[in-house]
Amino acid sequence: MFNSKKGIDDKVSNKLTTLSCQSLIKGDCSIDGDMRIDGIVEGNIQCTGKIVIGPEGRIHGNLSCTHACLHGTIIGDAYIKEELTLKANCVMQGNIYTSKLEIESQAKFNGTCNTNDTNNEIKLLEAVTE
Repeated sequence: MFNSKKGIDDKVSNKLTTLSCQSLIKGDCSIDGDMRIDGIVEGNIQCTGKIVIGPEGRIHGNLSCTHACLHGTIIGDAYIKEELTLKANCVMQGNIYTSKLEIESQAKFNGTCNTNDTNNEIKLLEAVTE
C-alpha cells in the first residue's frame, strides 16, 4: 500500500521508484518496476509495472505502462497496456490508449479514448516516438 491515510490504496511490487513532493525531473524516464509520482515530471515516462500519480503529481509528457492510477495531472498521451483508473479530481489532457478504463465522478478528461480488448497489444510509447 502507498498511503491509506489519503485513501490511496494501491499495491505495488518490490521494485518501487518514488518521486516525492517538490521534486522535478526534466527528461525522459525509463522505470523497471512500479512508480509513484508526487512531484513533477517534464518528459516521457516508460514503466514496466504500475504507475500511481498522487494528488500533487504532474506529468507533462507521454506515459507508457502496464497499469496506471491517476489522482493528479497528465498533460500528454497515456498508453496503458491493461487498466487506467482516473480518480476524482484528477486531470487528464491527452489521448488514452488502454484495454480497460475506469473514470470516477469529478475526474476531468479532455482527449480521445481508444480501447482494445486484452488480446490486442496497446501501442507502446517507443513505437510512437520512432
